[in-house]
Amino acid sequence: METSEVEKFNLKNFLSTKLAAIAAATVAAVGVGSLAVTSSVASGNEIVAGVRAEGKPIGGMTAAGAEKFFTNVAAQKIHALKFRYEGEEFIITPEEIALTPLVDKATREAFSYGRGGSTLGNFNEQIKCILNGRNVHLDAQYDSALLEEKLSEIAAKIDRDPVNAVCRFSGDMIEKIPGVIGKKLNTQELAANLKDPLTTLNLPTGAIELKPEEIQPFITTEDIASIDSVLGTYSTYYYPGDRGDNIWLAAGAISDKIVKPSWTFSFNDTVGERTWDAGYKVAGVIINGRPAEDYGGGVCQVSSTLYNAVLLAGLTPTERTPHFYQSTYVAPGRDATVADGYLDFKFRNDLQHNVYLIAEAYGSTLSVYVLGTKADLGGANIAIEREGSDMSPSIYRVWYSGNDVIKSEFLHTDVYETPKPRLDREA
Repeated sequence: METSEVEKFNLKNFLSTKLAAIAAATVAAVGVGSLAVTSSVASGNEIVAGVRAEGKPIGGMTAAGAEKFFTNVAAQKIHALKFRYEGEEFIITPEEIALTPLVDKATREAFSYGRGGSTLGNFNEQIKCILNGRNVHLDAQYDSALLEEKLSEIAAKIDRDPVNAVCRFSGDMIEKIPGVIGKKLNTQELAANLKDPLTTLNLPTGAIELKPEEIQPFITTEDIASIDSVLGTYSTYYYPGDRGDNIWLAAGAISDKIVKPSWTFSFNDTVGERTWDAGYKVAGVIINGRPAEDYGGGVCQVSSTLYNAVLLAGLTPTERTPHFYQSTYVAPGRDATVADGYLDFKFRNDLQHNVYLIAEAYGSTLSVYVLGTKADLGGANIAIEREGSDMSPSIYRVWYSGNDVIKSEFLHTDVYETPKPRLDREA
């Protein structure tokens, strides 16, 4: 007897319903069992399956076992930091920077997976651990201030100040002493680069090669390479004492200075204020056209001596002021007074190469030398000539080739006053 289509259809539905019910019952049974296991794990003392640390499974470990595991990992990873520079090694031990592995933190993290939530939440978390895994990393902490202190100690053994190249003149000989490049270890940058390796315990296994920054001196060996002669020199004379001490101090301030092409040299900017704090003493000065005493008396002799050397070297004065009345240490019209804040002596280097200043004050003689490249003057000799009276001199700079005049420059005409009575110091 054949089964009708209606009967076939009802049989199919019946079978589907039964199978769905059986499947649901099975899942329910498994779910209840799994939730029961989850509840057991969450209330137990073992790390859930799927948790790993340092590439190794640690599921099933107790908290004590995990703590021992991380302690062993730390022992393998923590070691001294080694640094090397020019064959010398420097070591910073873990104890010196209080480098400490965070074992408790890693243990708590490993033990936290699949716990602390609802039963269903713990179940889902444990399934994810089994399927996807969970990785726990052992971190560390350290004292950054201690690290910076130790790096500074290393830097103190490496750092060196740059040293300017210098010229020395003795007799007819110019001695050129090369400059020294300075070294500066950037400890802040080094500390910043070590932060991640220290906190993640990925310490470098070999020595870290230190690369301090090179600091060029202000006057390099190349800056004085072309200097081959004395372009101009001038000397004046003074009596030792407080005034002489001031002259010595100011001469030292302008000595060993380089002036490159197109640069302008300022006497006041170079010497600085003439004060007691700067070492200057009270000596004779001129204030408002009257003799007086003040700190730095005698410094004008240095600026005036420099002025004459600058003229003879073919350099260009750009700011110069005469005294109220004639000076005793230079010829009329060849002085250059200075005063803090408002009277300066300046000159510009219009030559093709650098010039180098040397000023010496010994005994009772002040000498200023302007060193440079002989070819810059084109073989000319320079003389300073005067027209007019001592009270109103006109000054010229004359360039000679042998006895022939190449050019003559008018510089200035000064008008001096008759000296006034001395100004009382307390006035």
